[in-house]
Amino acid sequence: MPRYKHRVQGFTAIELMVTVAVLAILAAVAAPSFNPLIERWRVRQVSEELQSTLYFARSEAVKRSGGITILRNGDTGDCAAVGSDTSLWSCGWIVFADANNDGVQDSGEDTLQQVSAPAKVSVKFTDSSNADLSGPIHVDRWGQLSSGTAANFAFRLMPQGRSGNQASASSLCVSSGGRIRRLDSGDASCA
Repeated sequence: MPRYKHRVQGFTAIELMVTVAVLAILAAVAAPSFNPLIERWRVRQVSEELQSTLYFARSEAVKRSGGITILRNGDTGDCAAVGSDTSLWSCGWIVFADANNDGVQDSGEDTLQQVSAPAKVSVKFTDSSNADLSGPIHVDRWGQLSSGTAANFAFRLMPQGRSGNQASASSLCVSSGGRIRRLDSGDASCA
């Protein structure tokens, strides 16, 4: 009867350690190149969430014959991103039925939607010429949007700690009639 040699196949410990080391080096080299992609994705996600909120508020205002307000959240225990800058919406926002149209959520006024603080994204509320706006957004019975005297306004979205001219920054330009345009620049003109 012939004898067969059984050959053991597998990896040695040294081969496995070399493979893991090469993978670690490749990961360390590739990781920084993913940061702009991740930042762009975060900004786009917040942009779409804000756009969705604006559409939701318009539909609720038409359904309820007006009296809808979108108001930024101030600093909370979970978010300390805005401080005294009332144009920053980086701690999230709420949509509520504003029965007396005073722009303040009083007791008994229903919260319709609440959006928590966006992760690592700064949101700045400006008019179309980039002047900071501090008031809430009111939506009337026809779905018209306004904030104080500004009929047209913009949201400038950028990765936290970055400027508006970063490649991952963007803007949402909002007209009084509710038309929303997204621009791939955090400091572009909405005119």
